[in-house]
Amino acid sequence: TTREAVETLDKYDNLYATITVHHLMITLDDVAGGMLRPHLFCKPIAKRPHDRDALLKIALAAHPKVMFGSDSAPHPKHKKESCGCGAGVFTAPIALQLLCEIFEQHNALDNLQAFVSDNAQRIYGICPEYKEVVLVKRDFTVPEMYGEVVPMRAGEILKWSIERVD
Repeated sequence: TTREAVETLDKYDNLYATITVHHLMITLDDVAGGMLRPHLFCKPIAKRPHDRDALLKIALAAHPKVMFGSDSAPHPKHKKESCGCGAGVFTAPIALQLLCEIFEQHNALDNLQAFVSDNAQRIYGICPEYKEVVLVKRDFTVPEMYGEVVPMRAGEILKWSIERVD
């Protein structure tokens, strides 16, 4: 989650990276810059803006040694909003929509599939059964809760929706 880690990536042939959607979006100030926001607390902890920007740059470029890692953590609300809260951000239901927003904002939608799917398949030498996820530019309101879990961006409106999964 650091700029230094990104800079190290090309120095070793056998070094690869996964990046979570939340590490592309947040910094330490978002987590603890004023009031603590436990639903953004994760490990490794989000770092400084220049670190997030380095992650963004390499992800948006669809660097061949970088792939999406969901690392979604569905801790119940009472476990996140307590002393000693669990580390992790719950993004699973909205990860693809968030990634669409990020890649669109940076004019890099053409690189999204490589980051989310193609790079990992090539790196791991796998050819999973073909599935297609179709996202459309349509507002989607993130639920306040999924069961007992508060998702990232709860109650906010995203610009992308999942239309279907084939």
